[in-house]
Amino acid sequence: MKQRFWQWGLGCLVAGAIVLLGSLGSSGLLSFAQSPAPAPPTPVVPALEATPTPTPGEPSPPAATPPNANSPVPSPAAQPTNLPQVPFPSGSSLTPVAPPASTAPPAALGGDYQDPNGRFRVGVLKGYKVNPLAGSVLIEAPDGSLAYTVVPQSQPAGVPIGFGSGLDNEVLAKVATSVFQRGEGFQPGLPRPEAGGGVVMDWIGTLTIAGQAQPVGGMILVRSSAKNILLLLVAATQSGSGQVPNAIAALEKSLQSF
Repeated sequence: MKQRFWQWGLGCLVAGAIVLLGSLGSSGLLSFAQSPAPAPPTPVVPALEATPTPTPGEPSPPAATPPNANSPVPSPAAQPTNLPQVPFPSGSSLTPVAPPASTAPPAALGGDYQDPNGRFRVGVLKGYKVNPLAGSVLIEAPDGSLAYTVVPQSQPAGVPIGFGSGLDNEVLAKVATSVFQRGEGFQPGLPRPEAGGGVVMDWIGTLTIAGQAQPVGGMILVRSSAKNILLLLVAATQSGSGQVPNAIAALEKSLQSF
């Protein structure tokens, strides 16, 4: 019954995401990445003051006298030479390094799954069952308490997302929200950068089967390459929620885009 729970639940979520991605396409992602840039302000050039013309009968203003070559030239103020030297650690960078998506001990992997279309590779947690789907994959625990999926999306032509700083992270989070928002009661948390160059965010939702609603939740990891954007969603019931940090710690290291 739990196995069918995830086939209906997360499987439907993935199917809805694939339908949305098909309708979204590159033009939809391009609309996330592009916004009209504000027009640059018109530079203000100060007007030059005109030289006053002397009135007939009035004395002309005295001409500027060039400085005497023998006049002493003021020397610049002496700079202090005893300033303290500020040491910088070797290899330091002004750009802070993002933390990993999870600092929990990684769960054990039993192998890898490679997309038949050659777009990505992801680890298969030990003992988990692999269910290939159209354009994606659903990988689930034997007891149905945790499952995860990878949804690839092609980058917009000529304008790849995820290679800038700051704003691109927000765009990646918007892409993930747009893909998975069809899930029942889907609520994403705030995105945060992760060490692999993407973003990660928590999410919660509900899943109703046979009139019974139960909470679900997990994490979403979004990474981009020159060709694809990969969206890894980990979902768990209440009984499997404690395994999510360990699962994402293992999967973030195995997720690769081709």
